[in-house]
Amino acid sequence: MSRIDGGGIALLLDLDDCIGCFGCEAACRETYRYPYHEDWMKVVRREPFLVDGELRQYHLVAPVLDKCRVCYEADPNPLCVTGCAAQALKIGPLEEIVPQAVGRHCALFTA
Repeated sequence: MSRIDGGGIALLLDLDDCIGCFGCEAACRETYRYPYHEDWMKVVRREPFLVDGELRQYHLVAPVLDKCRVCYEADPNPLCVTGCAAQALKIGPLEEIVPQAVGRHCALFTA
């Protein structure tokens, strides 16, 4: 298995803000018009579960960061981020994204 070169790009997903609308997935597909058998950005819905007596349902985003790097280099504000209805996605260099993750309930993707 070869290593993916994300070029130091990181994607932050705020798990408390994401509403699972699939907007980022649709934006990614719309931007590059890749075939439906490929997934560059995939929203994964998780089953609801209890956290401290409260019902939670988190969604995860599964990006392919070598594709994200190319997109980010072309436009530092890609459609997946600007089109996110909940403003739950952030993308940028790892050293800029990590401080934004501090104290947040989030997922951080990097390659």
